[in-house]
Amino acid sequence: VFRGIEIVPGVQIGVIEANEADRDTSAVNIAAKYGLTSRMEVDLRASYIRRNDTITTVQQRDEAVTRTIDLSGDGIGDVEASVRYQINGGERGRPIFIAGLRAKSDTGEGPFDIPRDEFGVATRLATGSGFWGVEPSLSFLYPSDPAVIFGSVSYFAHLPRDINKTEGGVRIGEVDPGDAIGMSIGFGFSLNPKFSFSLGYKHSYIRPTSSELNDIVEKSDSLQVGALQFGMSYLLTDRFSLNGNFEFGVTEDAPDMRFVLRLPIAF
Repeated sequence: VFRGIEIVPGVQIGVIEANEADRDTSAVNIAAKYGLTSRMEVDLRASYIRRNDTITTVQQRDEAVTRTIDLSGDGIGDVEASVRYQINGGERGRPIFIAGLRAKSDTGEGPFDIPRDEFGVATRLATGSGFWGVEPSLSFLYPSDPAVIFGSVSYFAHLPRDINKTEGGVRIGEVDPGDAIGMSIGFGFSLNPKFSFSLGYKHSYIRPTSSELNDIVEKSDSLQVGALQFGMSYLLTDRFSLNGNFEFGVTEDAPDMRFVLRLPIAF
C-alpha cells in the first residue's frame, strides 16, 4: 500500500506499507434435525465462535518500522433455522429436487456492537454478522450408480439495518450488507457400505455492501469466493457416523483452508 502523493509517474512522496494479516477462526456447532414428514425436515443450529487476527504492518521510511496488532474475540455466534422439502421422488431416473429456506439471526456480537477506541478502531473481534439474513435454495441429487451427483443454487439476502451511531468521528447510518449468489456442484462415491467420499466445488458472488457514512452512501467491492471441496464419511454404528470435509480456497477472497468435522447421531 502506498500512502502519499505521486508527482509524476515513478516519482512518489510518502510511505510504502506492506501488510500481512493472518486470520484464524474456530467454531463448535450443535445442530438438531427433525423429520416432520417423509419429505420435510426442520433444522436448528447454534455455534460458539473463537477468532484471532494477527496483522503485521511494515513501513519503509529512513528505517523499517514494524507494528503487530493482535485482536481476538469469542462468544455465541448467529443462531440459524432452516426447513427443507423434497419436491419429487426421483422416479424413472429423474433427479431428486429439494427446496430449502434458511433464516440467520443476529444473536452473535456484530461488527457494530463491539467496543472501539476514540479513533474507531475495534478492540476485539465480532462473533456474528450483526444482521438478519434469509436464504432460499434449490438442490438436486442424481443417482448414477455407483456415484451420486449433487449440486445447488442459492440466494442469501441480508436485511439492512440502521446503525445510528458515531464511531471515530464518523456518523454511521443505514448499512445494507451485500447479498450473495451461491452455487455448488460435485459427486459422492461409496467404496463400501461404511465408507464414502465426495469431491466438489462451490462458489459465491457477494455483491457490494452499501454504507451510509456522514450522510454519504459508499459501496465496497464485490467478492468472488470459490473453494474446492473434499469430504469423507465413515459409518461407525447404526446411530453414529463420522464426517470430515476440507475446503481449499481458489480465489483471492476465499479463506486458504477450512476443515469441518461432524459427528451425526441418529435418534
